[in-house]
This record gives sequence, structure tokens and C-alpha cells, in this order.
Amino acid sequence: MGTPKMGHLGAGVSQALGAKAANPDRQVYCIIGDGAMGFHQQEIETAVRYNLPVIYLVLCDKQWGMVKMNQLFTLKPIKTLVMKTLSPEESINADIGETKFDQLAEAMGAYGQRVSEPKALSGAIRSAIDSGRCSVIHIDVDPVKHMWAPNLKDFKDLHAEPAG
Repeated sequence: MGTPKMGHLGAGVSQALGAKAANPDRQVYCIIGDGAMGFHQQEIETAVRYNLPVIYLVLCDKQWGMVKMNQLFTLKPIKTLVMKTLSPEESINADIGETKFDQLAEAMGAYGQRVSEPKALSGAIRSAIDSGRCSVIHIDVDPVKHMWAPNLKDFKDLHAEPAG
């Protein structure tokens, strides 16, 4: 499931619950950023309460990636952007504090695990499946590499202001 053309922020959290309720024998994953997950994190408790073992993979870069990327394009020459992200002093409210989603999950009765190295991800997913519970895997990601979102042109076209 998804929100084509970059729809509502964080909608995948509850869509995953619906997908699992409709297909209890299928494994359901939701891949989401930390900003979007922050809008719907209480649904972890809903998944626990209704015994819906969805696995949430939360990509954590501690920033509003698309907002920051657009600020980069506006504020810096494109050739300087390949290996850099803007510091908090160079961007406007695009950085967010860290939420330890693995610990949040555990506090709500779900399985939680944090992954900081790519090689640990498959083991974390296996542990989440084996837990048989709603699971949240907090994945630390490189903030520079992560913010280059696909479909940016679609997003810009969707939100274009009318002429005049």
C-alpha cells in the first residue's frame, strides 16, 4: 500500500494496520520516516491492543528531509549539495529531535529494536517476525544520503500553485 504521488504524511502507519486486519496470514511491513511516524506513533498501541503484528521500519535521519532538501536547492548552489546537508543554522526548522522509536514501541507493549549498521537489518527483521508482535525497528540512516527523495517532481507538480 502507499500514498501515490506523495500523499498524506504518515498515512502508511494506519494503512498497514488495515492491511494486516484484512490479511492476517500475510506479513505486513510499513517503511516510513521518523517525521511521518511521529504523526501517528500512537497507532503502535492500537496494533498491540488488537494483536496486529505489523512491522514498522522507521528510517531515522532526525530531519524533515524533503523540506530540508528544498531549502538546499533554494539556498545553495546545486554543485555543493552532493556531499553536504545544511546545518541547523543554514536551514529553517527542518531538523527534528530524536525519538527512540524502538524504546517507544517497548513502552507500548510492542517489540522494538534499533539498527545502526545495514548488516544488522536482516537479523532485526527476523527477530521482529519471531516476536509475533507489532514491531518497530528504529533504523539510523545517513541524513545526507537519505533526504534525496524519489518522486520529487511529482510532489512539486502536485503542489504547484495555479498561474495568475
